[in-house]
Amino acid sequence: MAYQLTVQQVQQVCLFELTWGRSQKLQTQIAYPAQLDAYYQQWQRAYLNFYQQALRGRAVASGQVKAPAVDWHQHLVDAEGQLLLEFHRWLRQGELTDIRRTLSIAAKEAPVDVFLTCNPIEIARLPWETWEIGAEYGGAPIRIARSPLNIPVTPPAPAPQRGKTRVLAILGDDTGLDFSGDRAALKSLDHLLDITFIGWTPGQDAAALRTAICQTIADPQGWDILFFAGHSNEADVVTGHLSVAPHTTLSIYELQPYLQAAQANGLQFALFNSCSGLTIADALIEAGLSQVAILREPIHNRVAHAFLLQFLQALAHHDDAHTALQAACRYLKLEQHLTFPSAYLVPSLFRHPDSVPFHISRRGWRQELRRWCPGKRQAIALTTVALLSLIPGVQGALLSGRLLSQAIYRNLTGQMPTAPPEVVLVQIDEASRRETTALAPISPINQAYLADIVDALRQHDATVVGIDYLLDLPNPEQSEVLATATRRAVDEMGMWLVFSAVLEAGREVSVHPDSPIADPNWALAGYTNAPKWYMALPWGQELCQQDCPFPYVLAAAAAAADTPTFPQPDLTRQTPLRSHLIQSLLNSERPAHQALVRRRNSSVTAISGRFGQRWLRPILDFSLPPDRVFERVSAYELLEERVDAQTAAAIAQSSVVIIGGVGYAEGGVDPLSTDISPNPAAIAYWRQWGRDDSIENTFAGVEAIAYDVHHFLQSHYVIPVPALWMVGVAAIVGPALALYAVPQFQSRQQGIWILVGATVSYGWISGQLAIATGLLVPWWLPVVTVWIYQFPVLWRLPKS
Repeated sequence: MAYQLTVQQVQQVCLFELTWGRSQKLQTQIAYPAQLDAYYQQWQRAYLNFYQQALRGRAVASGQVKAPAVDWHQHLVDAEGQLLLEFHRWLRQGELTDIRRTLSIAAKEAPVDVFLTCNPIEIARLPWETWEIGAEYGGAPIRIARSPLNIPVTPPAPAPQRGKTRVLAILGDDTGLDFSGDRAALKSLDHLLDITFIGWTPGQDAAALRTAICQTIADPQGWDILFFAGHSNEADVVTGHLSVAPHTTLSIYELQPYLQAAQANGLQFALFNSCSGLTIADALIEAGLSQVAILREPIHNRVAHAFLLQFLQALAHHDDAHTALQAACRYLKLEQHLTFPSAYLVPSLFRHPDSVPFHISRRGWRQELRRWCPGKRQAIALTTVALLSLIPGVQGALLSGRLLSQAIYRNLTGQMPTAPPEVVLVQIDEASRRETTALAPISPINQAYLADIVDALRQHDATVVGIDYLLDLPNPEQSEVLATATRRAVDEMGMWLVFSAVLEAGREVSVHPDSPIADPNWALAGYTNAPKWYMALPWGQELCQQDCPFPYVLAAAAAAADTPTFPQPDLTRQTPLRSHLIQSLLNSERPAHQALVRRRNSSVTAISGRFGQRWLRPILDFSLPPDRVFERVSAYELLEERVDAQTAAAIAQSSVVIIGGVGYAEGGVDPLSTDISPNPAAIAYWRQWGRDDSIENTFAGVEAIAYDVHHFLQSHYVIPVPALWMVGVAAIVGPALALYAVPQFQSRQQGIWILVGATVSYGWISGQLAIATGLLVPWWLPVVTVWIYQFPVLWRLPKS
């Protein structure tokens, strides 16, 4: 849990305020010991004198005396002891008991980070990291991180690390310094770090160097860590200066816009292995950087190397930056105290209170898989998309829209079938009803009227005729008339007659069994039950032995009509015609026949049906315009012999003629329910473009059957890929783009335009794929899935 501790000095009093949780707060004040400043100055003087050679800072404490005869090592050790003794004595004052106890109790339950803010800067120089808060209560160690007084911005969420951790190492002015140790420490971790070095070289133009450093910091590929080694100071009390070359500095104020760009590109941590970095760290956190490690005092070159090496080794073990800094300080204190006394007091970590400590992610397969996993909000969005893909109503709406886009694509590219329609639809429409009293009432259909249509089709040499009316009700008088017509058609020209049926309790109900209209030995029947806008395919291994779809039977009859060796309709037959026909198709070696008998509902479709899905079931392809699928003939025009020669030829040359009702609610096989629906979006589109003679706002079941028969005859099968499957594919493509492609873009605007272009290209490819292969790939939900992954990454890119 995070606690905020603010220490404010007002004259000789320090105000302590501890805040946490939901506006919980503790306040107290304590006198500031004047001798603490004296002990600090004494320690600083001894420190500077001991490390007087190769310091990474320009500042020299006042009163520094170069006296080789003095044992500055001992002076420094003594000064450190006096400073820490007085500092800790002050912090153990009774006024701070409540604060210490509160933190200790919390540390026993969970790890505690204290964010310390000190004002003015003089008290910030004190070694607050050595304060063992609540040690007297036996609590777990409490980490102290520093934070500025003013934090106007909120840090962005940690960006996912991209492969190796990217490090930009800026090597500044090396006057009196040796950066070989820094280079060696960084390169020792090249198996984890992707390091780019930039710095001054003799003879390089100072202005060009400043520009190169700024532009490299803002590289759109982004950095995870920014490292600086060299001289720095607090000459500017607002921001601080970095010496990048002899007599050349860059202020944090000048770097701020480039650092903000780097932060937007994923910069998470900065390490300034240089001197006097208090104001530098304050400025960086205030600018929005989440974590900065600095050295508060001038630092010896060898100390800087030792600290950096230990810090990086801890990071390499995947410790977070705060733990790594503590480990490096502990190494300097316990193992290098004789060589580098007091060096462990100098490092500090500044953090934004809302930040997550930076660490180098592990690179095993589990960690790599975790990078591909969605975040919490993305997971919610993806779950929503996946659930939507399983809702039948949503599926229907999206499929209708997808067919509309496919129709538009066909129309724009001119990719239309060139063969004339093989199906003729004789429609009993409103015009037919107006012209005869035989169709009032329309339900049940007048069988004598159907007899007239069958006779007219016989005279026009139709070979296969399907009747999309359920004739299951007894009507002896009319049935005799229709029976005469059907028998005459079979006897005189061997017409294939197919009557519609419905499946009830697992069996087909078609022509009334006592009716003379048809006999299974010379006529066929098939059920019309099928999901709306899906093809009616046979089920199971025993093809059409018990029941068979009406459109499939029509297509099978058309195949038999063109094959003289197949059984043909004959009034003298004594065995069921359908069984003989199907067996002949199964035994045939003709490719068209084999393709027809292989076309059945798949096992995937059957299994998915248990869950309310229709995966891989072919659909009616309304992207084909109706005038390329069937030709309309009004029953009235046919009976009044008003059909022109072109229409008469179409009937004679057709593979299948279907009789059915169009444009009125009572049409179809079920008199108790309507057989019409609102126009599918693609059909409405084609009618607006004049690609259908109908002007109705509805679409009849017999028109859907005409599409179904056309698809069987032409082996035209369009299979929609399940939206859930493509959402799964998009859930792989999306993070791949977010991890490896989008971060390479120069700006947010460029990224958006490229992704929009990719989205449009996907639409074009999916449109062409449907025409070339018959696979109808969903568009909307997969695109939404991919964009869900891209938005967070795009948002981190520079605006322009």
